Amino acid sequence: MINKIQLLLSANDPLNKDKISDLIADEWNSIKQKLSNITHRRAVRVKDDPTAIVPQDGQPDEPIEQPSFDIMFEIRGEEISYDHLTDSLEGFGDKLESLINKNCSAVLLGKEYIIVPGSEPLFLNMVLRRPNEWSREDWHKHWLEHHAAEVLENVSGLQGYRQFHADEKASKRAAKKIGLGIYDYEGTAEGYYSDIEKFLETLSDPEVSKDTGFIDHRRSVMWLYNIYE
Repeated sequence: MINKIQLLLSANDPLNKDKISDLIADEWNSIKQKLSNITHRRAVRVKDDPTAIVPQDGQPDEPIEQPSFDIMFEIRGEEISYDHLTDSLEGFGDKLESLINKNCSAVLLGKEYIIVPGSEPLFLNMVLRRPNEWSREDWHKHWLEHHAAEVLENVSGLQGYRQFHADEKASKRAAKKIGLGIYDYEGTAEGYYSDIEKFLETLSDPEVSKDTGFIDHRRSVMWLYNIYE
């Protein structure tokens, strides 16, 4: 179990993605001088992201527009506290104000669980919200215990799968301190793939695409990224 903070940044202009990524690299160089026993990851959405054509049961026929989340940046560590993670990024949203839409960018702060070990160059980030009829406690318990067991039993060929369970109260405090607008996602489901072909093959598995009733697809989003450690 790993504590981490994840920023999901929506660029004002797709041409800004490289600038944002460079600023993140500079920010990380500053952060790692102050904190020990932490690592980071940054990721940029793949060109011509194919996730829109991936079949997913339960998706609405006319999905509403979702934040683009062009860049992902996270800091993580087994020993670091939520407060230290938040403080390390204080005001970072304001630093990026000219390059991102702060109101359409998100902060998630919580705990990551590795269900299937592995990491590959491509990373699918499914950013999840629960249906209103589920309590938060029941939803997270179901996702970690029941859904994870179903994935392990029924889905073959996984190259890495993790669940990142966000703490909404901690995420809200972090969003205010960092300067980003969205904090109320339940967490992210992370899948890892060696290439686009493997991604499409895995996501076409009926066990992967079926709707198990615990995701509010209309208010959730998924994008595919290239990872830069």
